Amino acid sequence: MKVKLPNLHKWQKDLVDTFTKNRTGKWIVTKAPRQVGKSIVLEYLLTYASLLEGNSVSLSVSPTIAQARKLYNDISLSCSKLLKKSNGSLLYIEFINGSQIHFKSAEQGDSVRGFTTKKSGILCVDEAAFIDEDWFYSVVVPITNVYKSDIFLFSTPKFKQGLFYNLYTKGGTDNIITFDWNSYDLSLYLTPELLELYKQQLPSATFKAEYLGEFIDGDGAVFTNYKQCVGEVPLDKQLPVYFSVDWGTGTGSDDTVITIGQFADKMIVHKQYYFNDKKTNDTIDYILDLIKMYIRKGIKEINVVVEHNSIGQVYFDVLFDKVDIFEEEYNAKVNYSEEIEISLQQFTTTNKSKKRIVERLETLFENNEIVIPNDVKLLSQLSMFEAKVNDKGTVTYKGANNSHDDLVMSLCFLTEYLSD
Repeated sequence: MKVKLPNLHKWQKDLVDTFTKNRTGKWIVTKAPRQVGKSIVLEYLLTYASLLEGNSVSLSVSPTIAQARKLYNDISLSCSKLLKKSNGSLLYIEFINGSQIHFKSAEQGDSVRGFTTKKSGILCVDEAAFIDEDWFYSVVVPITNVYKSDIFLFSTPKFKQGLFYNLYTKGGTDNIITFDWNSYDLSLYLTPELLELYKQQLPSATFKAEYLGEFIDGDGAVFTNYKQCVGEVPLDKQLPVYFSVDWGTGTGSDDTVITIGQFADKMIVHKQYYFNDKKTNDTIDYILDLIKMYIRKGIKEINVVVEHNSIGQVYFDVLFDKVDIFEEEYNAKVNYSEEIEISLQQFTTTNKSKKRIVERLETLFENNEIVIPNDVKLLSQLSMFEAKVNDKGTVTYKGANNSHDDLVMSLCFLTEYLSD
């Protein structure tokens, strides 16, 4: 049975050779930056193992179902003429020699139990830095015990703790072989020009991990350049004004924060209004009064983004109705050239969306592309805002020691008006 496997670069071939030359239940741990052909090696290894010996069983594990499905689709397509069957629902393929590859995800939890690698089959783990360590050792590793199959773990590095970091730092011991692809000449994929572009666009920690292949500290302050971005820029009446609202949870607790800004060559934050002593209707009326104030200053377009979570939906509905009535009544009294436009949109905070807007704000600070007011409370919250990673590798962003981060989050919401 013949299949045309891709030509490999030296950094890829050196890794593949550890399997083809000596299969003894090794752990091969590869630290790799993005965009240097990691997926090609995954396909190569799984295909090679399947063709090497009939009736073998290999398993591929990815952090998400979407990633598992992509690898399934790629191998199904490249080996289509050699397949006996494939199942896009269960995500497995069987070759005409009886060998199988099963594609699983950490999202499937304990349902991964029951599989066993067989004969020349192997276990491949993609983006291992994002796999829960407890789940991996209790559910995934036993899959290889019977045939003592080789285990290949690939990942861009992340924090200095967790499954991938712990295994990588054990290289040279306990039958663990490590590869650092950043030690090779990767300029064919990552040119100096491309690296410089990524360096300018990404937060420094993200750039170091994903393109320089460096493990980063698991905990620490997120914003490091904010003090250099303190300043004051006059209101530009020719530009739209943007509001972002982070709702408080009630009187005497978290603040409700309204951030006012504009976008020119930088994101300009004019002022933040915050309070925790108002009831729902009073809060809505306060925001509407601020809108009216900026219209009196000569602003013709105002855009408002409000947090949607929890009480946010109730607040949004009431605010929307009041703004709609005000806008209609105002425009009915003025000439066409003096009409105003007010738009509202909602923002739903999830772990994924929060990560996106926090890293976007981090980039603005690092590149000096934002101006913030000299507000003691805001500066304090920026200094206390940190990234935390738990034992399972999950990253959360919040104020240190449960300190307030309301002003920071309202600032982050304002970045939703920036294009990705």
